[in-house]
Amino acid sequence: MNVFFDVQGTLISGGRPRPLVREALSKLSEMDHHIYLWSSAGSGYARAAAEFLGVKDIVFGCFGKSIPPPVSVDFVVDDQPDFAESHGGYAIPPFDGDPNDEELWKVVEKLRVKAG
Repeated sequence: MNVFFDVQGTLISGGRPRPLVREALSKLSEMDHHIYLWSSAGSGYARAAAEFLGVKDIVFGCFGKSIPPPVSVDFVVDDQPDFAESHGGYAIPPFDGDPNDEELWKVVEKLRVKAG
């Protein structure tokens, strides 16, 4: 499954990475999901975020949200509920800087259940 993560507010906020990004995305990759980052700020911003988050090696691609990507969008994780729901996926609460945030594990569990 192609899993698309929004960057700003979802994985990064105020220049700080959400806790457990590497661990959660690695786990999803181990579950045979293809991980993508996308952003309304464009593909360059998404690429820079992959580098900043230390997940460049497990991300299949980085895209802007304004142009449909060249692969199917099967599941979306976004802090904007309307966007996540309209693309099929999970609306994650916006990252508020909490160093104990574990919301990304909910994404892993949701995809584990969805896979059956």
